[in-house]
Amino acid sequence: MTVHVFSGPTVPAARVREILPDAVPHPPVRHGDLMRLGAGPGDTVLIIDGLWHQSAPVRHKEILALLAEGVAVVGAASMGALRAAELAPYGMVGVGHIFEGFRSGALDADDEVAVLHTDDGRPLSEALVNLRAALARAAADGQLDDTEADRLVDMARSLPYTSRSWTALGRLAAREGLGPAFIRADTWRRTHPCDDKREDAERALALVAAGLPPSRGAGVWAREPWQTSFVRYWQAAFRPGVVARGQSVSFLVLLHHQQLYDPGFPDRWRARVLAAIAHDTGDDVCRPARSVAVQRSALRFVAAAGLEVASMSGDQLAYWLTEEEVSRLPLEEALVRVVVRSARLDGAWTVWPATVAEAGDLLGSVPLAAEAVAAAFALNAQIEAADPHHTTAHLSADRIAAHLTQCWGLPERCGRAVLDAAARDRAFRDFAGAVEVARAFYLSARTVVTAPPASLVSPGTRQSPRT
Repeated sequence: MTVHVFSGPTVPAARVREILPDAVPHPPVRHGDLMRLGAGPGDTVLIIDGLWHQSAPVRHKEILALLAEGVAVVGAASMGALRAAELAPYGMVGVGHIFEGFRSGALDADDEVAVLHTDDGRPLSEALVNLRAALARAAADGQLDDTEADRLVDMARSLPYTSRSWTALGRLAAREGLGPAFIRADTWRRTHPCDDKREDAERALALVAAGLPPSRGAGVWAREPWQTSFVRYWQAAFRPGVVARGQSVSFLVLLHHQQLYDPGFPDRWRARVLAAIAHDTGDDVCRPARSVAVQRSALRFVAAAGLEVASMSGDQLAYWLTEEEVSRLPLEEALVRVVVRSARLDGAWTVWPATVAEAGDLLGSVPLAAEAVAAAFALNAQIEAADPHHTTAHLSADRIAAHLTQCWGLPERCGRAVLDAAARDRAFRDFAGAVEVARAFYLSARTVVTAPPASLVSPGTRQSPRT
């Protein structure tokens, strides 16, 4: 069993290790971090701190995904308390006064727990829950009356969370005629320090160290259709896929590389889409004999749905097909290309895989692709380390476009329709989308000529792109 703890300004990693020596400490949680863990049944994830301003916050369904897989998820103090209050009905365990405040509605704003902090976790502002608690305790000890305490809390709430501090509150109180009351409260709290967030965090750490609270399990909701296409996309993008050069390569990155550089990918994608339309779950759909039967079956389903080339407008045909294809292709082949190009890698349809296992025959050589991805990322990091301004985001889109045109064996000055068609044959939305995906690999792959090594090509696949 592994215990993962996400913390930062509330409780530092050193304190986490004191209470939970075997825990794996992490910085404040962000979107994608939970998927990257590779956690499974028997593991525990304790969320204390999380980022939300400078990066996307952890999504609720990322937590639901862990719960559905048998991972115990506990929250306290800050982001953890917020998410636990929201997801307690689904099995996330909340700990502490702040969690109870959010769950009961006594606390109703995210910025109650928000603080500004440095990259290494040093807080630069004070959480409103801590200011609120100190003022309440000062009032209980007779240093403030209830009206003074309430007014000071309202003033603290009016401050932006990034500049919320005792000093800032003192200045505001002085301007509003509450200077003497603030001085009494500030003098009292200096000799009666309290940190509700840290207290809740350490309580949660102690409970996890003692084996409590036990996981309540995912419940019946896990058997309901709760997953969206976003969950599958996050699984593909963030979960560990394969390891190359000592680093984890996610499935989505692996798939993107094959979309771009494996010449056998268009045929495999075509076979996968047609098999899905035909409801054919058999193996070897790429074999010539099988592919013909699968295509015929798929076209029967397409015809039953009322889709045919003859009924399409000129604009519709021009969107999916090149001029040459419109004028020269048999109607059946034209229809197949329209169907395949409109499928795309979209998590809303299960033809889009989220794992290597789900991909099956869609992938070519996984080890070679993973090695190429790892090499590309290593080169990107090396170049950026030498000059932080030299990143893949600054690469010329025109140069990447020329690179892909060469790799795909397309005419040097072909039009947008030809480029989009070639990209859609590789399950991209359009050529511009393929260019953006290729940014991550361009620096490493630009020296490769049109075709990659033969070992990347599946037996029997076509080498040249469709016209």
